[in-house]
Amino acid sequence: MIFDTHMHTEFSFDSNEKIERLLEASEKKNLGIITTEHKDLNYEEVGGFPIDFNVDEYFSAYEKHRSDRYLMGIEMGLDQRYTGELKKIADSYEFDMIIGSLHTMKGFNLSSRKYLRTVEERTFYKEYLLYAKDMIEENSFINSFAHFDYPTRYSPYKELKYEDYPEEFKVLFQTMVQQDVTLEMNLKRPLTGDVLDSFRSVYKGYYECGGRFVTLASDAHSAEDIGRNFEEAQQLLDDIGLKICYYKRRKRITD
Repeated sequence: MIFDTHMHTEFSFDSNEKIERLLEASEKKNLGIITTEHKDLNYEEVGGFPIDFNVDEYFSAYEKHRSDRYLMGIEMGLDQRYTGELKKIADSYEFDMIIGSLHTMKGFNLSSRKYLRTVEERTFYKEYLLYAKDMIEENSFINSFAHFDYPTRYSPYKELKYEDYPEEFKVLFQTMVQQDVTLEMNLKRPLTGDVLDSFRSVYKGYYECGGRFVTLASDAHSAEDIGRNFEEAQQLLDDIGLKICYYKRRKRITD
């Protein structure tokens, strides 16, 4: 079974979705699902409150639903100041999968159009990719690295391509391979046009650097969106030679 490895419910600040609706959609679409609620200990810019949730309450509410097709994960916002706290959380609960995300970088909100307009494109991308490498090294307990294109969505920049930043991508991907961290394919945006060209370039580069596995992620915040754009993603990954995986009890599953 293919798993959608990244989605949110009412435990996340930006979703009102019920677990029961996700489970119904999972069965209807014949997909496994992993809920990955937001925990960003550094990120308090949305409405002035922390992007956080009570992990004990999460397990109390959802563990009864756990099965071969429903698994429990978390999306952690990586930050140099909070590595120790995140590692403690990772070790304290039986997550199936831990996603590492970059929503901020050195105190700046990576979805801030105002901030991104002030930074020259190549300067930003080089710093961002090298910072991502540093975060993978410091947080080697994560299983996957999410949405490499996150800041691009909010910036005036063109889409990332491996050949435009080969040195930076190479050290990032080699670090991921060494740490056994999987690259996520986040399908929040359709795989068409410049996005498709970018993803083809980046995931080919990942393969050339030794990457062999990818997780598929709708990043859904509602039941209707689980599994979105998966058919196009599967075709692209088949063309490149990458294998789809997911995680159960923090172990990679490939079939």
